[in-house]
Amino acid sequence: MAMEKKTAWGAGIVGAGGWGGLAHIPALAALENYEVKAVTGTRAESASAAAELHGICSSYTSTSEMAKQDGIDVVVVTVKVPEHDRLIREALDAGKHVYSEWPLARTTAEAEALLELAEERGVKHVAGLQARANPTVRYIRDLVAEGAVGRILAVNTLVTLPVFPTSNGTVDQAHVYLLDEANGADQLTIGAAHVLDAIEYMVAPFVEVSGKLDTQYTEVHVLETGETVAANAADHVLVNGKLAQDTLVSAQFVNGGAPGFTLRIIGTGGELVISPRDQLMFQMDRLTLQLARPSGEAEILETPDVYASQVHQLSPGPGYNVAHLYARLSQRLEGEEVELPDFTQAVRVHRLMDAIRKASASGVRQEVR
Repeated sequence: MAMEKKTAWGAGIVGAGGWGGLAHIPALAALENYEVKAVTGTRAESASAAAELHGICSSYTSTSEMAKQDGIDVVVVTVKVPEHDRLIREALDAGKHVYSEWPLARTTAEAEALLELAEERGVKHVAGLQARANPTVRYIRDLVAEGAVGRILAVNTLVTLPVFPTSNGTVDQAHVYLLDEANGADQLTIGAAHVLDAIEYMVAPFVEVSGKLDTQYTEVHVLETGETVAANAADHVLVNGKLAQDTLVSAQFVNGGAPGFTLRIIGTGGELVISPRDQLMFQMDRLTLQLARPSGEAEILETPDVYASQVHQLSPGPGYNVAHLYARLSQRLEGEEVELPDFTQAVRVHRLMDAIRKASASGVRQEVR
């Protein structure tokens, strides 16, 4: 049954001082059918300051209290991963729809429990795997399905991130948590996961993986304090695998080099070459797409306007693909059956990460289910 179409869906942002203020609030401002009505912060002063900065009418220090307000339809969780489980549960207990940033949780077990609770509550839920909403990624998926480059034989990607999670063995205080694997936010779950999920979306799901995880900066200096902290989270990820249609994948994510990425989808009739357009991480970038033929001919492909959905007036930056994801969420809220990376897909990616970890630890190729 289609839901009533609202003039504007009320959003409440949990954590407007970091990624929420950088990406989510600008993304929502670019869409006519959303209104940010409240923010929460850990301290009343910081929450009030964030609300004033962004022109938002209400601020809270309790997500539970904010979520209970009648004008809040969607609770948006943008804080660090270790807090996701508690805050998402508070939103779900209030019966509100939830947009949670990726990773959904620290562990697969936490993610599975959140999915079960969201389904029990009967609400809409979305995980911030925003590359799936990127117009160019969606266009590529259709090109692959239409056979634009024939049968897909291989996918190859090299991603160099010289400032993530560390910058030449240094880190600022705000990102120290990325160095501890227990926090669930590192090169595997962020740098690699966004790209691997996009590969599954554009081509086909993984059915098996092998891989190697390494921590090449085991001691990292904190810029503000000068202290040295130990790191155990992977900062270098190497993944080989096979997709459901027998496509072979080779992917490497390096905490070094010159920033950038190249992703090649290689088929019997040519290849699609994806590179940065905005010099951002893959999941944030608008992307440049080139079609190369075996003859050596190549052309730049422009993404048709139809893929831009409701988003037309947003500058490139961290909020670009987030806005496209919100646009698709609004369609889902209004009862349309549109593809959306919900908590079910988030659990799938968590399980893929588990398979990569197990393959690295055991040296044995793992099935992905």
